Amino acid sequence: MTRHLLPLLKMWPLVTMSVLMLNCASDPSEATTKDPLAKLSPSARERMEDKKEEQMQDAAMAQVTEENLLSPYRYVISTSRYSVFADILKASTHSKAVHAQGVTLLAPTNEAFEAMSNWKMLMRKGGQAEIDEFIAHHVIPGSMTYDQFKSEPGHVCLSGESMTVDTRGGITFNGAHVRSGHVMTQNGSVIGMDDIVHLPLSVR
Repeated sequence: MTRHLLPLLKMWPLVTMSVLMLNCASDPSEATTKDPLAKLSPSARERMEDKKEEQMQDAAMAQVTEENLLSPYRYVISTSRYSVFADILKASTHSKAVHAQGVTLLAPTNEAFEAMSNWKMLMRKGGQAEIDEFIAHHVIPGSMTYDQFKSEPGHVCLSGESMTVDTRGGITFNGAHVRSGHVMTQNGSVIGMDDIVHLPLSVR
């Protein structure tokens, strides 16, 4: 009798494994673990996604060291989304003023530069005067928050020119779209821009 049961005993582990795999495949909880937001309403899902975005922004800010928040200059040159603007800023004679004085720096993102290809002429053919002119139109003396910036009808840039703030259909400055929010540093602030505020005429 033992001889007849021996083949069945050898097959028993395979049978057990097959049953376990079948149970796992039919587990109703598997569908919910694939997409935990599937059962949420559109509004609830949107709130969850907004919360996730806030958490990602908080995590990014947590990585900013205290040293990088000394000034708008230090913040911009240490933040990857402003790397193109940082290169131009470092080449400008205004860089020391942006680091040492309390200013509001209007920093175009890398995407803003990608949308305007002729900015490359600024670094290729533009001289020191053109680079300084470009930066001077992106610096406002005095440190401001985003709310303070948009509440005023206009501001005078480091260049001496007065430019207007338009709140119709979003916030724009001299026609350039302003990103919401700001970053405060020890002696100034940074407001992100989706567009370039000004490009010297000689390199357009």
